[in-house]
Amino acid sequence: MQQPLLTVDEISLTPPLLDDAEDWAAAQDDECARWFDWPGRPPVERCREHLANVTAADDPDSYTWAIRTPTGFAGGIDLKLDEGAWNISYFVHPDHRGRHIARRALRAVTDWALTKRDLPAVCTRVHTDNIASQKVLVAAGFTLTGTVDNPEANHQDFTYERHR
Repeated sequence: MQQPLLTVDEISLTPPLLDDAEDWAAAQDDECARWFDWPGRPPVERCREHLANVTAADDPDSYTWAIRTPTGFAGGIDLKLDEGAWNISYFVHPDHRGRHIARRALRAVTDWALTKRDLPAVCTRVHTDNIASQKVLVAAGFTLTGTVDNPEANHQDFTYERHR
């Protein structure tokens, strides 16, 4: 299935381009690295390699979009089948935070996934200390479903789901 172009208000979700690598890296600041449990910010080359893999893949169980506003690149969002569940993750460039971009992008992708892909649910995990992301998820229609140990870090995550 070809990846759809999604729009909501002035936000466009489009397939990422290799040319997005510098913006992709700049958007994933120290705060982003903290919540994704990365050792640090990803360098441009790592983002370029990731985008090369994403743009070359034709995987019906993995979708990645660049989030764009009229002023340019604002973040990224992906939806992937992982261990039998459809998981969504996202990040917003620091210059675009606080403008409800994540909420609108989450709604657009989950609306598409639940209606056009006919998925029963979309889920995600978020660090228990990441209050901003928790608020975004609730505003986007997700419900808190539990708490789990993060197998790759020494903390717990909240789990959220949005159902059809």
